[in-house]
Amino acid sequence: MKKLLLMLLYTVVAHSQTQSYTSSSEIISNPERGWYKFSRANSIGTFSFLSQSSLTSMRVNEKITLMLRIYDLGAFKTTPISQTFLDNIQTDFKALRAAGVKCVLRFRYSESDDIEAPKALLLSHIDQLKVITIPNQDVISCVEAGFIGQYGEWYYSSNYGTSSLTSQNIADRKEIGLKILELAPDRMVAFRTPTFQTLVGGTTPVSSTEAYKGTVNSRVALHNDAFLSSSSDVGTFKNTSTEYPYLESQSKYTFCGGESNQLNTTYQNCTNAVSMLNKFHYNYLNIGYYGATIDLWKTSGCYDEIQRRLGYRFEMLNSTISNGSLTLNLQNVGFGNVFNDRKAFLVMKNTSTGSEYSFQLNTDVRLWHSGSPVQIVQNLNLDVPVGTYELFLNLPDPKVKSPLFSIQLANVGTWDSVKGYNKLNQTYTVTSVVAVTPTEPSTTTTTTPTTTTTTTTTTTPTTTTTTTNTETAPAVQIVLVNNSIITVYNLPTRSFTVAVYNLSGRLRSTSVDISNLRSGYYIVKVTANGIVYSQKIYKK
Repeated sequence: MKKLLLMLLYTVVAHSQTQSYTSSSEIISNPERGWYKFSRANSIGTFSFLSQSSLTSMRVNEKITLMLRIYDLGAFKTTPISQTFLDNIQTDFKALRAAGVKCVLRFRYSESDDIEAPKALLLSHIDQLKVITIPNQDVISCVEAGFIGQYGEWYYSSNYGTSSLTSQNIADRKEIGLKILELAPDRMVAFRTPTFQTLVGGTTPVSSTEAYKGTVNSRVALHNDAFLSSSSDVGTFKNTSTEYPYLESQSKYTFCGGESNQLNTTYQNCTNAVSMLNKFHYNYLNIGYYGATIDLWKTSGCYDEIQRRLGYRFEMLNSTISNGSLTLNLQNVGFGNVFNDRKAFLVMKNTSTGSEYSFQLNTDVRLWHSGSPVQIVQNLNLDVPVGTYELFLNLPDPKVKSPLFSIQLANVGTWDSVKGYNKLNQTYTVTSVVAVTPTEPSTTTTTTPTTTTTTTTTTTPTTTTTTTNTETAPAVQIVLVNNSIITVYNLPTRSFTVAVYNLSGRLRSTSVDISNLRSGYYIVKVTANGIVYSQKIYKK
């Protein structure tokens, strides 16, 4: 069978143009990082709902996008969780989503005593809760382990031991810790101490090759609720000589969060506080506790720096367009990193028609590490009509289709708050398109993608050869779910890659999420175990 391969040859304006950017000291209400506020809902008495208007005001006026939302399960120590309580949690998630705020989520049985549900019932509670939490992972930044002990901090506990744990206590805690990971499979879980981190995830820190792969070890983080309140952070650390190196490495690919619980100027002075926040990649801290510690940072002059640098903070340095290629240099000046999945897109907006074209960049925003330079190189010979285009960098949330959850870069005069885009202050002109339609009598098609990107160096993608083998290939089905997510059924392995091409043979995406693509027909190529499966789909 003959195939037609449409090749688009672009003629573009051939000159070099460089744009430098000015860093900003603005306090930015970026998602999933920064100060957080605390809020609790009780299961005994009147349920205290989150207020959408208060959450919106918090984000807009206070630049805070995180809420530590604690649900006390005291009414259910001997019974299943009521449907009413579950429905109330669902209502809270809707308020968070509408307000552009996410939560750090914790469930516990009590703040006033150490009595929890017995293990079998506790595990069944998690099964009940995950029916609500899994569909709402889009507004869950992370989960704090909870459930065990007073405050849900895994210490004072009637059923699972306190300071001297038995072998059964340890086994129960590990089982419960692993079960808690089921509450939000796409999110990380923060444990109260490195002891419990390593109990659940193992003593070897997550490696760069294991990071973000969904393994248990790649998902265990730390919430330190006694930050620098003593030499051991009030018992958070048992042995700093071993736990500090572990945590420094583990937090590079996860995070730390928490609060102080008492004033200690020896350890909480600005110099030491900023150093430790940076060392352990802190992502969030409680703005309301401990008040004297926050006041110390204000009077000593580091409060604003901490506010700006908690979590990630990306700054563009410069960009250059030369020979049809864009080079963008950035840096992360925050304490931490993005730790939930997030894609980067180049958006090209036609200056005459206003039409927008979005292209996913082959970079993982989670690897834009604190203190490290980032370079993105993108071929601009993309599938767009003739015209002049403004260029933007878009860092949207893959789970929430709202600009409220997009990342703003810390530069002066580059943020488009309506779209959630970062302006590159660059234009690119395509002046002509020549179409050539040669025939190729072959059942094997070799396609070289036109998008070449990297976070550190420019690389040339290898060619992908598609071979059809009807005798050995399983009955693979490629389906577009909700008009946005490519879902593959009947693959012989869970490991595969996706490439999405338009009918002109131009690579448009390497993600299963194609919600940013225009409506029309596309060719989806899924590669697994060396076999490429192709299917045409239609996006409405």
